[in-house]
Amino acid sequence: MRMKTRIAGLTTTALAAIAVFGAAGSAQAADPATDKLIAAYTAEMTALVEKGDAQAAETLSQFKALTADEQARFITLVNDPELFKKIFEASETAPAPGETRTRTLAGGDVVVKQESSSSMTRATTRWASHTNTDYVLGVKVSGQKVITNYVTSGTDTTRVNPGQAMGYEYIPGCSLTHGVVDEWISAEPADNAHSETVWTAECASSWDGRQRVWGDYRGYVGGYLKLFN
Repeated sequence: MRMKTRIAGLTTTALAAIAVFGAAGSAQAADPATDKLIAAYTAEMTALVEKGDAQAAETLSQFKALTADEQARFITLVNDPELFKKIFEASETAPAPGETRTRTLAGGDVVVKQESSSSMTRATTRWASHTNTDYVLGVKVSGQKVITNYVTSGTDTTRVNPGQAMGYEYIPGCSLTHGVVDEWISAEPADNAHSETVWTAECASSWDGRQRVWGDYRGYVGGYLKLFN
């Protein structure tokens, strides 16, 4: 079963404008073509909000808080067909336990944030997660998270329960899906509980990336989101 979040394709007029504004450059908020792209993006996000998408509501609020020049720059960036691939590539650095790592693209206008977390729900039941969140001018445009749920006895991992994966993507003309979530216990002495899934991004072309997280009696041990070669 695959989860899917998608911003629908833009109109023919809007897509034609992408050729003009696809490369990074100075913002031109008063340009009619840019205004049409902004209106199309706002309309698509509003439709998702009306369907009850809470993350879309947060993203739309952040987008509306940008200045006119910033909105024009945002639209230029999210209509770059190579942006999502660059975001995936920037996501390959794994955070250490309790660490948040960031990488920047497009002169700092795009930020990729990697985070880890873990907790103990009962005496021997634990979970650990790896989260990747992508921002354009401070606006959340995509995110992926995978969680491993497991049971420990002392320093041993005795069982891995079904893992979880969740995500969203608000880049025009792109979709993000994930496959099944697999889980297993690695061989001793590592004795880690692993969960992973494969994400597929479909824009002008398609990219697949594996997101994995693993933990042990201490909680989160490691995780990453990495493109297939």
